[in-house]
Amino acid sequence: MRIFVGGSFRGVIDTEAFRRFVAALGQAVVERGHVLLNGCRNPVDKEIAEAADRWLVENKRDPKRYLISYWQRNVAPAHKCGTVRASALPDWKMSRAELRVPEQIDKADVTVFVGGGEGTYTARNWAYWARKPIISVPRFGGAGEQIYLQELRRLRDTNHDEWEDYERLNEVSGDVSEYAKDLVSLSERLLVPRDVFPVMSFNEKLRDVYRSFEEICAANGFNATRIDETLSHERINPRIEHGIVRSAFVLADITDASSNVFFEVGFARGCGKPVLVTAEKGTELPFDLADLPVLFWENHDQLREGLNKRIVALKERLNPSGL
Repeated sequence: MRIFVGGSFRGVIDTEAFRRFVAALGQAVVERGHVLLNGCRNPVDKEIAEAADRWLVENKRDPKRYLISYWQRNVAPAHKCGTVRASALPDWKMSRAELRVPEQIDKADVTVFVGGGEGTYTARNWAYWARKPIISVPRFGGAGEQIYLQELRRLRDTNHDEWEDYERLNEVSGDVSEYAKDLVSLSERLLVPRDVFPVMSFNEKLRDVYRSFEEICAANGFNATRIDETLSHERINPRIEHGIVRSAFVLADITDASSNVFFEVGFARGCGKPVLVTAEKGTELPFDLADLPVLFWENHDQLREGLNKRIVALKERLNPSGL
């Protein structure tokens, strides 16, 4: 995973704690096997890069691979750690007729903001425009606190379940190292959800298929819960759509398929979600699904074995860091 961290000392409260946090965050990002992306323009960029570089060198990992920074040609680079590249853009402002996202944000999977002022708001706006997940740190004030409040409000208003996880960033903790690790863990959860959405007929004869889905997903660190197994007074269609949108992938058994099953598979594919399809051997596939790789099973041991292999392979594609 590639994590961009942006911010500055502007507006920061408790500068010494902030320095320790920035260094801990740089180390936590690369210690978890992620790539740290950097703007290479101010003291915060320098301190977080130097902390990451120290840990990488001490642990015999290549800083040029795990630490990548971009600098603007009209400003001296803030550091020379890892790989430092000249930006192809004349500046990183948003006041241009043709908007081109700064490389360090364009290449990021997740963006993180700490402290800062106007420049940090600009970087957040780029991340929002580029549809990148945004995590912001409220603990040290500055733009980071305001961005955190805005993002928390957005998550609540859009009914994202992630808002409770996100709110933990506002917990009071004396240990900045643990706080930095919690932030990186949140980044991982936002990028690779742990929920899987099962799609199948509610026919009782498929109950064991669902149990196999649950078992193999749990063995691989995922949670598969069928919509009829959750307690809720909300309308079912919005719950289905929300469940698919926030899932890591969809598991669909089409042995006893109905129009609802086909709709949910189609909706998942339209959302760009990976769909793993299973069916009892001998099931006749409809034309629209004939081009999908289907795992045909004769018994539940065979289903579990084949499903495990496919989920393990999918996990590597979803998250090459193996987290």
